[in-house]
Amino acid sequence: MIRKLRFAAAPLVALAVIAPQAQAQDASGPGISFELGAAGKLTPRYFGASKLVLSPVPLFRLKRLEFPNGFAIGGGSDEGFSLSPSIDVIGKRSTKDSPELTGLNTINTAVELGVAAKYQMGNFRVLGAVRQGLGGHKGVRAELGADVIVKPDDQWTFHGGPRLNFGNSKFTNTYFGVTPAEASALYPATTASGGLYSAGLEAGVRFQVDDYWAVEASAGWSRLTGDAARSPITAQGSKNQYSASFGVVRRFDIGF
Repeated sequence: MIRKLRFAAAPLVALAVIAPQAQAQDASGPGISFELGAAGKLTPRYFGASKLVLSPVPLFRLKRLEFPNGFAIGGGSDEGFSLSPSIDVIGKRSTKDSPELTGLNTINTAVELGVAAKYQMGNFRVLGAVRQGLGGHKGVRAELGADVIVKPDDQWTFHGGPRLNFGNSKFTNTYFGVTPAEASALYPATTASGGLYSAGLEAGVRFQVDDYWAVEASAGWSRLTGDAARSPITAQGSKNQYSASFGVVRRFDIGF
């Protein structure tokens, strides 16, 4: 696992070495500003599992994109409305890693691509994201949340608030449903409808080391609801889902 984490961090290290001039660029005028990093994240081995697994997670956040014609996305303060790409990866689910799932089909790794939106006013923000699944699932997943933000100084930032997670029927049936072909005494045939599948809380902290480097950590809890909570898959694990992460990000400002 340590080797995997090192591999995930390799692009960040490479950019830090080969792009020394990028950090000297002034973050104004035509150009792009973004944060790139890597994190280790503890999450349930699969949706509904009680056991946690550590996985490498790439981090990318678009901070500013300005074209020569003056059209710009982001930039300035964090106040107001902003859009950014949203990417997530859901790991493979298999009986090899989770023998308690014997009889259920393997679900390959899924990559989710979409868009995230945020509106911030003072010490309060609301945020959401919608992503389309590719690979392991072909469904749509969405997140909605709100945060109270506390900044005691220029280096420390704390946030925390509620989180709601939604999925359409393609998503929920992939991870909480049981097809007739998979059905057994332990896992009766089950159909999971779309909608809200979990609700919970998240809290995090960010320490700004300097103008370019930052360290982040977060922890979260959510409770499966509806058909996700009633799934026989969840019955073998837990309705309570926990997560934690620790990562490092670096900012890049590149002029066009």
